[in-house]
This record gives sequence, structure tokens and C-alpha cells, in this order.
Amino acid sequence: MTVTITYLDTYIETDRLYIRPLRLNDLEAFKEGFAQRKPKQNAFDADDIDVSSYTLTTFKPVIQSLIQLAADDESYIFAIFLKENHIPIGKVEFTTLLRDHFNWGVIGYVLNNSYWGKGYGSEAVTAAVQYALQHLNYHRIEAHITPDNSRSIRTAQNAGLSFECIRQKFIQEDTDWIDRAVYSIHQ
Repeated sequence: MTVTITYLDTYIETDRLYIRPLRLNDLEAFKEGFAQRKPKQNAFDADDIDVSSYTLTTFKPVIQSLIQLAADDESYIFAIFLKENHIPIGKVEFTTLLRDHFNWGVIGYVLNNSYWGKGYGSEAVTAAVQYALQHLNYHRIEAHITPDNSRSIRTAQNAGLSFECIRQKFIQEDTDWIDRAVYSIHQ
């Protein structure tokens, strides 16, 4: 099965957000988004990344890598932008697990901790999941969530994903094998 996706043309709009691939001309907004982050809030918060020294020369390979991942149907990574100021506040990512007769993908999402608790995560993930089911040709999308990450579970549920199971010792982090709660949605 051949899947044709127009990754760079992707534009998903909600009431307060728009979601699309990063572009080279997003560099300054990208840096501003990272600069707004608060210190790490909990174990599930993303690690700090210093992007202040990024230049067009260092940002270009990042963008090219995202484009290639989509062209290879491996991963589709979209930035989440606030409409009010055009600053990226997070990302939503779909990774293809298996095509053939399955069209099965997994979703991951991260939101800048300065924007937690405002419904942006649920708004973005809901819109992105609908887009992925309709335009990325996924029949089934799963979220693999640490069982005690209540914020991520709430986001998945708000986006229409349903609890399916706990996969025991599902993913290795450092030297430990960690359980994951599986939430899913399908067409």
C-alpha cells in the first residue's frame, strides 16, 4: 500500500491554535517558545533544551529531518502554535508502527509547561487525532502513557481515546522496563 501525504501543506486550525510542520522561517518563534518554559515541573515534563544558539544553519537540518521522516512514512511531527502570538507551545507527533493491513500509529504530545492547565493540549490532540485518522490514513492510533501521568491520560481521554490495557514492562527507560497504559482510537 502506498500512502501519499502532503506533509508540508498540513494546516490544522482550532479555536485558539494552529498545528503544522515547522518551517525554516519559524526559527525565532521556536526559540521564543523554548525561552518561555518554566523550570521542569515534574517527572513527566520535558527536559530543558537550550536552543538559544540555534541559527538558520543549525535549524535547517532539523527541518530537513522532519520532512524526511514524513516522506518515509515513519513519523509526522507537527508544532502547536498559539494563534494570538504565533509562538510554538508544543508538538504532536504520529509514528507509523505498521501499515499493510493495519494502518496503525502511535501518538505522542508535549506541551510547554507555561501553557499547562489551559486546555491547549486537549484542543491540539483532539484536532490532530481527527486529522491523522482522515489524512494520514491511520485506522488505529494508540497513546502509550506512563500509568501515573494523569495529565496525559486526561488529554488522551479528552481527545476521544479510550483505555485499553496496561502493557507490562513495555518500554525500556535507562535500564528499567516500564509499564504503559494504552489508550486508543480507531475508525
